[in-house]
Amino acid sequence: MTPAARALKQKVFGVAYSPSVPFELRCRLLYLDRHRSWRRRQPVSFSQKVLWKMLKDRRPLLTTFADKIAVRDYVAHAVGPEVLTELYAVVADPTELEPDRLPERFVVKPNHASGMIWIVGDEAPSQQLVSDDSTRQTSEIFTTTPDRLDWDMLRAACRRWLSINYADLELEWAYRHIPPRIMVEELLRGPDGHVPPDYKLYVFHGRVRLLEVHTDRFGDHRCNLVGPDWAPVDAQLIYPPAPQAPTRPDSLEKMIHIAETLGKETDFVRVDLYDVDGRIVFGELTSIPGGPYAPGFTPKSFDLELGGYWNLPDQYR
Repeated sequence: MTPAARALKQKVFGVAYSPSVPFELRCRLLYLDRHRSWRRRQPVSFSQKVLWKMLKDRRPLLTTFADKIAVRDYVAHAVGPEVLTELYAVVADPTELEPDRLPERFVVKPNHASGMIWIVGDEAPSQQLVSDDSTRQTSEIFTTTPDRLDWDMLRAACRRWLSINYADLELEWAYRHIPPRIMVEELLRGPDGHVPPDYKLYVFHGRVRLLEVHTDRFGDHRCNLVGPDWAPVDAQLIYPPAPQAPTRPDSLEKMIHIAETLGKETDFVRVDLYDVDGRIVFGELTSIPGGPYAPGFTPKSFDLELGGYWNLPDQYR
């Protein structure tokens, strides 16, 4: 494609993705842009099927999964409240956040979006902005030490997050009907004081088929892929693997059971969990991993292999 043609394409799709265009049409245009077809009738790879799900799945269950507050009730009912983080506050107006009622260390995030978070902890340099996910259209991760926390800046960030229509940005239908609120929850730290490993379990039709193991999320971020038997998988997604293979957690079987229980009502969902010194903690349920703009797994042969575990329904009901 010539530079002029590329510039024209960007201009055309810039207009096409405008919120003035009906949402469902924008979703189809994105599919066209990504796969050079109006609607692939038989998607085969995992990344193709993620886009198909984004285009076709309109079940309220996806909204429950995407809402970081509503999903807590779903998780508590399915596997028990003991896996949830401690929730300190939920507000619709950032001015309602009361410092005296919060602990010294905590995490602030919107319930209706992804990739936006403010961490208040001991290790953080003052108001450092980290772009933790290059696939997201909007990604803000602030890290601040308790003694340097500027509450005016924090509230300003919260107001900005509340004003964002995340469904329009990422074209993910599930976020369209979530009442935007700010939540303050427990900051997770391992015995060494660092962020614990993040385990992302891919559940297809109620069975875990793959795990991402993320380490040093806010430093030298690495991601290793393993199977449910902890055998290493020779593939990669965005972040490079750690030089040394991650240690198999003692809680692996329990995490797999929790993930499969949470994912049994849908064809695919990614279940994010933490192991904090033996305590399993729920992170989130993700129906469209990385958003619709995320690159697929490499090599492509693994993207196809992973897609083979996923049988798309004729129609989502």
